[in-house]
Amino acid sequence: MSMRNRGQTTIFFSLMISVLLVFTLTALEAARIHMANVKVRAVMHSACQNLMADYDRELFARYHLLFMDPTYGTRSEAKAEELVCACLGESLDGGGRIYSFDVEEVAVIGLDPVFADHMKNLRRQIAEYEKTEGLARKAAGLKDRLLEKKSPLKEAEKETEINAVELPVPEVGSSRKAAEKTDAGSSGNAVEKMDISVEDPREQMKNCLKNGLLSFVLPGDRSISSESYGFQDPPSEAYKESAEEEERDAGFGDILSLKKLLKGAAEDSTAENLAEHAAFVDYVAGMFSNGLHEREDSEIKCETEYILKGKDSDYDNLQSVLTEITWLRMPVNYAYLLTDVEKKSEALTVAAAICTATGTEALIEVVKYLLLGCWAYGESVSEMRDLMAGKRIPYMKDALTWKTDLKNIGAQVQAKEIQYGLDYEDYLMLLLAKKRDQTACCARMLDVMEKNVRRKNPDFHIADCAGGALVQAKLRVNPLFRAGGNVEAYDICVEDTFHYYGK
Repeated sequence: MSMRNRGQTTIFFSLMISVLLVFTLTALEAARIHMANVKVRAVMHSACQNLMADYDRELFARYHLLFMDPTYGTRSEAKAEELVCACLGESLDGGGRIYSFDVEEVAVIGLDPVFADHMKNLRRQIAEYEKTEGLARKAAGLKDRLLEKKSPLKEAEKETEINAVELPVPEVGSSRKAAEKTDAGSSGNAVEKMDISVEDPREQMKNCLKNGLLSFVLPGDRSISSESYGFQDPPSEAYKESAEEEERDAGFGDILSLKKLLKGAAEDSTAENLAEHAAFVDYVAGMFSNGLHEREDSEIKCETEYILKGKDSDYDNLQSVLTEITWLRMPVNYAYLLTDVEKKSEALTVAAAICTATGTEALIEVVKYLLLGCWAYGESVSEMRDLMAGKRIPYMKDALTWKTDLKNIGAQVQAKEIQYGLDYEDYLMLLLAKKRDQTACCARMLDVMEKNVRRKNPDFHIADCAGGALVQAKLRVNPLFRAGGNVEAYDICVEDTFHYYGK
């Protein structure tokens, strides 16, 4: 082989080796970048898990809810981003010359705030907790007991609709004025005087409640604070309901109002709602205090009542709840009165006396039904005193469990010991189930949680909490076999998510 051929061979093999070396180094660099991607993704997942582990401990310990505050009390997600950045930097450090990473940007986005989608995450966690703990049984049993008692309400509505003709009715208290005129103008016989001057039970009831229902039914050894809670921009502000409550005819001077009340009671779907909202109802009953069972570690003593009504003091919330329970009970007691011949006869006698005194004898039948409504209302008011004393009341009354007397309707009657029936907390569950839309109640529940958690963590804001997040990061790995030029190939963009419960 000539010297010239040997030179060509050397050059050829040198070129081949150079090309093979370039391919080899390129393959090694590609593999290194791929492994860098794998390592960054693993570290990113670990950083998200660390972030997820920072759930609020007090919120979980007390309410069994998993939410984390990505602001860490600063009201800005920058703190969470700093923590992720620090975790990435520490975990990726130590790769020597082979791997050297620079964390260029971290963003915590795609948060799943507690108030998102009408608090869907909160509702899901409550349902999961109730299912896990095997609860929500009490609500189901309560539903069965209610469904058995629907027919008397419909029968009471039908009887009143047929027999109580819509005519003008004398004002409450007019019988007394007319009676005084009758006594002054004519002597009459003793029996007529006694009947005509009978005091209208509706006026008695009005006088008993002139200072409010709560002051009348609350046991003498108890007091409820009327001091304002002092909420400042509560989380539920955006879900605030109208402060106006439905007005009821507590004077029982309008037969149309009575018929409307009975119709609403007969069509009430509370029992069905109990099944639908069983998890939420049971959760509130088990986690929050109420007017009968307070908690020392609660800022608000009537928590369940606040969740229901959203008023600014324990007194107002408790009174509002008792008023609603009273009107919930009234149609049921009225339905019983229509089955008691003796009590209907007594109401007819009093109605005859009132109408005779006012010269409206044609309205005796209408006034009878209004008096029966007032009597049922008075019985319901007396039941509130029993509930506040921690006693049970039967859902449907009978002659043995009926307490009040029509002619002395406001008198305080000694409670009869009942071993069955519903207690105050059962009725709170019914009121919770009556609300078809639970959004406002959920929001006020978060108010209570925030206020209690702040006892240990003053910087806590429930509105900042999230049940999950999307974390994105941009890093750059060092070039090993090249320098300068286009380094975009060494940029690594990763993202990871976490959710305490499935999205």
